[in-house]
Amino acid sequence: MNRRQFLYAGAATAFMAAVPFRSHAAEGPVVHTQKGYLRGLVQDGVHVFRGVPCGMPPYEGKYRLALPEPVAPWKGIVDAVKFGDIPLQLGQGKPIGGGDCLRLNIWTPAPGKTSCPVMLYIPGGGSTTCNNNDVRFDGTAFAKDGIVLVTANYRVNVDGFLKIKGVPANLALRDMMFALRWIQDNIAAFGGDPDNVTVFGQSAGATHITSLLSSPLSKGLFRRAILQSPAALAQYDADLATKVAEDLLAFYGVENSREAVAALSPEKLLSFPAFLAEQSKNQEWCRMLGGNVALFKPYYDGEVLPKRPVDAIAEGASRGVDIMVGSAEQEWRLYAVQSGTIDKIKEEEVTSFVDSTGFPAEIAERYRKAGRGDTPGDLYTALRSDFIFRMPANKVLESQIAGGGKAFAYSFAWNSDAYDGKMGAAHSLDVPFVFKTHRKDSPRVKNTLGTNPPDALADAMHGAWVRFATEGNPGWTPFDLERRMTMRFNTVSAEVSDPWKTERETMVLK
Repeated sequence: MNRRQFLYAGAATAFMAAVPFRSHAAEGPVVHTQKGYLRGLVQDGVHVFRGVPCGMPPYEGKYRLALPEPVAPWKGIVDAVKFGDIPLQLGQGKPIGGGDCLRLNIWTPAPGKTSCPVMLYIPGGGSTTCNNNDVRFDGTAFAKDGIVLVTANYRVNVDGFLKIKGVPANLALRDMMFALRWIQDNIAAFGGDPDNVTVFGQSAGATHITSLLSSPLSKGLFRRAILQSPAALAQYDADLATKVAEDLLAFYGVENSREAVAALSPEKLLSFPAFLAEQSKNQEWCRMLGGNVALFKPYYDGEVLPKRPVDAIAEGASRGVDIMVGSAEQEWRLYAVQSGTIDKIKEEEVTSFVDSTGFPAEIAERYRKAGRGDTPGDLYTALRSDFIFRMPANKVLESQIAGGGKAFAYSFAWNSDAYDGKMGAAHSLDVPFVFKTHRKDSPRVKNTLGTNPPDALADAMHGAWVRFATEGNPGWTPFDLERRMTMRFNTVSAEVSDPWKTERETMVLK
């Protein structure tokens, strides 16, 4: 797709979003939002509204690199039966998305007739990709259990996170808050209770919920939060955000300005993997980023994020929000096993990673003696799993308790037999169990969950998420700094005390 085609496609979607038109569907539930009437469909006994208009197309004209703006009111009844676009991102090495992507998908038991708990799911994707239409996030099971389930998109990579002169800070986080405000204003029409909203997400989605918990701009927008595998320390201070932006824009060959970035073609804009691949070989760069070399992160801007989120949480920023936080027990195996690198990693790579984190060199040997890995590949994935995800998740729990809030902890322990049994309890495997989409006919699901994902695990996890959103208690003992009670999800799930003791005492995060 060249730039003219990209702009034309975006302009066409903007036109369709802004111009009133009547539905051609003969049947389906109709709701009245603040902007106009929507008609959805009934599927598997659930009322479904896809591609619900929320924000104006964020890649066009005055909306590009700007604060999200609500759609204009419309006349007649608009069909909400097809998924909307996704944000601009790479898909199999080529630009995809970039159209009218600030749209929501909603599953509800009965529009307008009840006051159900609401759950907003924020997808992950390493802050480089985002797709709220993913089959794994189908909300049917939640709606059948009395929940109004919403999935949202947000701008990713350059548009969502880069510190660009003349551009409002942290646009990705602002998109998430924008969706939450839309829920406050409109969800009652879908049968949802705006006073009982739970925001949840996995990976980058959970990471950014850490920011939402700490931001003064999100106060009152949600009552509870579930963080699945958050890289909760993945933010920049203002100076580092400036340095990263300058280096990336120098790679693009453009000045740091809104106009220059907006003029880049999608192909050029999404060429950042080449930049990152080169920088990742630079040990000084890796040390500068503190071992987490993900390129796109929120940054402390003094407005959306006044300070590091876990510090704000420890000071009581989310005291009035109940949270549930957990991680998978072998997070990084998703990447190392799928890529085939787990059997190729050498001791030098373990040493290089430890050096970039600032931990003492002997931490690798302490992990080895604790049984966390015999081969360099196993040791490397264990260290990265804990550094990027598991110990930051623990940090959020500790911060919430320090700040006077309430928290629940869980650990995902089920081992998939995918990839000849090497996959283990890896990153993102918990998502289909939470949504009960673990038996969907999807390559992503089948390739990671293996031959026989247990229904009992899906019942346990999905049920806990529903209970937490409904009652504020998933069904086990709240977390504290003494017993550290944690639900360990497996084929048979049970509470355990302090399952991360060895790791948290070995890998102490500041």
